[in-house]
Amino acid sequence: MMFFHRFGRHHHDHGRHHHAHHGFSKGWGGDFVVDRLMAKASRRLDLNPAQQLALRQLLELLQQQREALKGGSARQELADLLSGASFDRAAAQSLWDDRLQTLRDGGPALIAAVADFFDALDADQQQLLRFMIRPRRFGMC
Repeated sequence: MMFFHRFGRHHHDHGRHHHAHHGFSKGWGGDFVVDRLMAKASRRLDLNPAQQLALRQLLELLQQQREALKGGSARQELADLLSGASFDRAAAQSLWDDRLQTLRDGGPALIAAVADFFDALDADQQQLLRFMIRPRRFGMC
């Protein structure tokens, strides 16, 4: 419940952050996130079927990009870099370059998907979307 995190307390006040997944079998990844965001955005923006399709394509592309960036195990890659007597700068640069190339490769399609979705919205929906994604001050709903 992200609403409660915004106020610094979750519904389980353990005095520390509590990040359990409370019964969601898939955790917070994969199709669960896409489906949840689809439902929430469709409801709040009152999307028609064509707009829902554009949003689904955007969210799936974002999910694919995220998975591509995760690639291997970042923790294991870092452990491998730190395992020698000195930090392997060449290997670190190679990992960095690979991640940047993944971003570059996916960038044009992602930009097109964002543009397609945004352009499919009417003026009122665009304004509501701007309001929904605005930066928020600490402690504000």
